[in-house]
Order: sequence, then C-alpha cells, then structure tokens
Amino acid sequence: MTTLNANGSVRPDIFITGVMKGGTTILHDYICTHPGIQAGSAKEIHYFSLFYDKGPDWYSSHFTEIPENCRSIDASPTYFDTTTTAQIPRLMRAYAPDPRVIVITRDPIIRAISQFTHLKVTTAAPALQDVDIDEFFCQDYHDAYRQTTTMGYYLNLVLGFSLYTRKFLTYRQEFEKHQLLVLDNDQLRQKPKETMKDVFSFLNEDYVENELFGVVKYSTGSSLNKISLESYNKLAEFLYPDYKHFCKEAGIPYTEAVYQDEPVAKVAAG
Repeated sequence: MTTLNANGSVRPDIFITGVMKGGTTILHDYICTHPGIQAGSAKEIHYFSLFYDKGPDWYSSHFTEIPENCRSIDASPTYFDTTTTAQIPRLMRAYAPDPRVIVITRDPIIRAISQFTHLKVTTAAPALQDVDIDEFFCQDYHDAYRQTTTMGYYLNLVLGFSLYTRKFLTYRQEFEKHQLLVLDNDQLRQKPKETMKDVFSFLNEDYVENELFGVVKYSTGSSLNKISLESYNKLAEFLYPDYKHFCKEAGIPYTEAVYQDEPVAKVAAG
C-alpha cells in the first residue's frame, strides 16, 4: 500500500543503495520494469546523504508524477558509500512506514578499478589525467589515509568505497531482517531472472518477467587485467579481509577475483 505526501506525491518505500560502480543502475532499471513500481524524476536523488537540507518538499517533488496505485523507488549509492554513522539509515527508516532497502555490492578490487577509470575519464579529475593506474594503486596506503596530497585524497576515496563491513553492520542494526536485502553484482550478471524473482519476493510483488533481464551492462574500465600483479596483490591484501568479513555477515558467497593475463574470472575462496 502506497503512502502519500502532503502534496499528493507517492512516498518512496523502495531504496536501492550499495557501492558506486556496483550495479545500482541496472538493478533500478530491472525493478522499474514492474508495472506497480515507478521511478522518480531522477534515478539518483541523494536526499538523505547529500541534500537533506533541501527539505522534504524538495524530495517529494521528485515523485509527483507517479500514480497513486504505484510504489516509487529511490536508488542512490551515496546512502551506503557515505555512511559513517547511523544517521542516513535512520532517516530512511523513519521516512517510510515499512521501507525495503536493497544493498548491492561488487568485488572490491574490480569496483576500485572501475571507480578510478570513472574519475579519470568520466569526471576528468585533473590530478589523475597523467597518472597511470598502477602508479595510482601503488601509492603508500598510509599516506593516502592522511590525504596529504590530491592523489592521496582520491586513493583514500577509492579504497574507502571498497570497504563494506562497517557500513553494512550500521544498516543491519537499523533495519529489520525483512526490510534489508543484500545482493552481489555477479548474481545480477550471471542469474538475472532468478535474482529478480528473489528481489520481487523481497518487495512483496509478483514476479513479472521482462526481456531486459539478462541484458548485461558492463562498467567501462573494470577489467582486472588493467592492473599489474603488484597492484593486485597490494589491493587484495588490503581489501579482501574486509570483504570476506562482509560476505560472512551479509550471508552471501565470498569469492575473489583471480589475477591472470586473460579477462578476469571468479573462484570461490575459503
């Protein structure tokens, strides 16, 4: 049952969050194929993370075109990526009577590679234009944490976005079990129809198949073989212990991206 705001707009009760370059866009597109669910005026609104000061009327204005008999959805990766305290999940929980939150993540090394490419190519960050990907990832991680240089700032950002455990535990303590679903990007790529059956069941909606399920969209520049073995080993040592802990807590399979000369493969890890 939908809930309306004072201006008559549908109040969103479905929230997709997770990691930048993790698959929030394709998941959003898949969910919005359902006739009972519609997107707002933008896929990423970032209200609870970046624009809360604009107020509830600004947020609700993004959903004024949705019919009263439909549910609405907000897909904003920053709700997860920028979570350092319980504030964002608490605001989300308080906004809707019974919200459904989907957290989608991705292998942290592949995600980090994709974000570096995004920063360098899509956003054209000046400090990274002449920086090789191995030069970037072979920086001293302690110096990056201190953010004493511009490149160190970006590396700290990329590494931080690939650490999931603390953010997930914050969400888990704020939402009931039936309100929180964790997905891995590989699930959507390898078994899209089966995954969407689980997603619609979680949302308490009937499964409606669509030909879009199975159309794989790959993020630019995310191949593991773009980095050297040295960079891979350094990233693996730093990121995989946290990722293993996250997968255990979230109840999803733990895998590691295997470095090789051919395109990346995935294998189960103990």
